[in-house]
Amino acid sequence: MSTATTRSTRKRLLAEMGRLFADDAGLGVLVKYNGRPDLTEQAKTVQTAWARALIAVHGRDRAASVYAEYAGERQDTVTEAIGSWNNLVLNTAPIRDWTRDLHGFICCCCGGPFSSVVIDGIDSVCNKCARENSTVEDAKPEWHAYSRSEFIFPGLLPEETPKGESAITFRYQDGEVRDYVTGEAGLFVENITSLPGFTRSTGQTHGESRDRIHFTVEARTEHQRHSFDILATFTYDPNHEGWEKHAYGFRFNSARLTYRRRPLGHYDVTDPTITEHTDLYQTIDALLTGLYGTALLEA
Repeated sequence: MSTATTRSTRKRLLAEMGRLFADDAGLGVLVKYNGRPDLTEQAKTVQTAWARALIAVHGRDRAASVYAEYAGERQDTVTEAIGSWNNLVLNTAPIRDWTRDLHGFICCCCGGPFSSVVIDGIDSVCNKCARENSTVEDAKPEWHAYSRSEFIFPGLLPEETPKGESAITFRYQDGEVRDYVTGEAGLFVENITSLPGFTRSTGQTHGESRDRIHFTVEARTEHQRHSFDILATFTYDPNHEGWEKHAYGFRFNSARLTYRRRPLGHYDVTDPTITEHTDLYQTIDALLTGLYGTALLEA
């Protein structure tokens, strides 16, 4: 995989995160009031659904790495002071092994709870260490989005990285058994996807090359009175990207989405709406907008 392609994949994911979090108050989860409008509960729900979908198609390690990059960029825009230590909420649970924190999510002082404060303009620390090592005037809240907890992933030690990706196993008619890195097909795999009410009916492989095999999935997802029938195709990419030690996995080709809605108080569903997509993120957008019945936040 070329360097340009590697940058392009991460750049596109970074851009999607920027769009997703553009209107996020961000600091609202850490400071009681920061002068910016809050998100509605519905918007938070959709944002979290997007975060989980991005993790499903990119894996926790890559998604966490790009999120950490984006959060660093947003941190540079934070100008508000904490004002009072009492404005900070409690830290979340600590990571057991600080040596696995490859993405900068834990306190750089004690190596324990997740960081929530930036002191000296650069060090991310927990509430306890901030109080012990800084004055409240010199501490700023660390920027976080509402769906931050979805992206928190300490990473894998280098020797574990090749084993850290999920895989799909296929058995061919001649008896050969192969494992393939799930990749972007994770959006439509039962034990990985975050789509609500998800069921997969069929998954078929085809193509002459088993190294670059094609994969077709038929599935269904539903939430409350909204549902989609899905027909999606993928092509396997055996190359790795950048420093990753595993194959990229299945790359998205296209999807046909058949949307149906059952009006409140009715047993019959509306006439289906069929759309065709060749862009992965547009596919996610269509699914989540339909399932949750709301327009997504716009940058």
